[in-house]
Amino acid sequence: MARGPRRRRSPVLVHLLLAVFSAYSLFPLLWALVTSLKRPEDAVAYPPTWIPEPPTLANYADVLLRTAVPWQVLNTMVAAGLAAGIVVVASSLAGYGFARFEFRGKQVLLVSLLGCVMVSGATKVVPLYLMLHRAGLLNSLAGLGLVYAVEFLPISVWLMKSYVETIPVELDEAAAVDGSGRLRTFVRIVFPLSLPGVVAVALITFVRSAQEFIYAATFLTEPAVKTSPVGLYMFFTELGVEWGHLTAASLVVVLPIVLVFLLLQRWFVSGLTMGAVR
Repeated sequence: MARGPRRRRSPVLVHLLLAVFSAYSLFPLLWALVTSLKRPEDAVAYPPTWIPEPPTLANYADVLLRTAVPWQVLNTMVAAGLAAGIVVVASSLAGYGFARFEFRGKQVLLVSLLGCVMVSGATKVVPLYLMLHRAGLLNSLAGLGLVYAVEFLPISVWLMKSYVETIPVELDEAAAVDGSGRLRTFVRIVFPLSLPGVVAVALITFVRSAQEFIYAATFLTEPAVKTSPVGLYMFFTELGVEWGHLTAASLVVVLPIVLVFLLLQRWFVSGLTMGAVR
């Protein structure tokens, strides 16, 4: 009888901790939203005010109509989308190969992929810059997307390999008995069942690519091809930080990424359901 109250209190404590953690995580977003609705003089006022008086959308109008932020968001989506597409195709095929085939040097290749993940991105900036320069891909969204794809491909291969290994190999054998080749079996059976893993790989690549700064700042120097993480630095001026414009632009930049995440999250749930039915 003494254990009953403890069990009832436990969910309350868990929910309380989750509420505190959520409030702590959402506070910067809330403060950015409040600051984006303030006039320039109110954004730097001390003590700060929680409720803008009066609230204004002038910062959003300036960001959307008078700056290059919308084009930079589009550039970010193009580069991150290209990287996600390349990674999904390459990691799915490679993961299927590592999960289903035995060949000489397999473990060495897998360990080598982990070694690539351990190398810091900053140490690869100069070699990648020289390679893109010789290939004529500097100041190119295609070149940046290719770099992102190579950056996130090793861990994606490991993720896809682990997920394909959860799919019964008997499905491949049954397809082979029906005369299906390896590639056809992968496309028509294994890949659809791997949809949750594919979406996870696509999400990781897309979100991380859309947030990346060092490669984008180094390989893209022309204003027309800059991405949004680099473009936000235009609001750091010699006269100070334009806090209203910076917070408004930050929310505009984050919104498409959040929408893509929510869209793929729903697809992830449907992929789990489809895999269970099959």
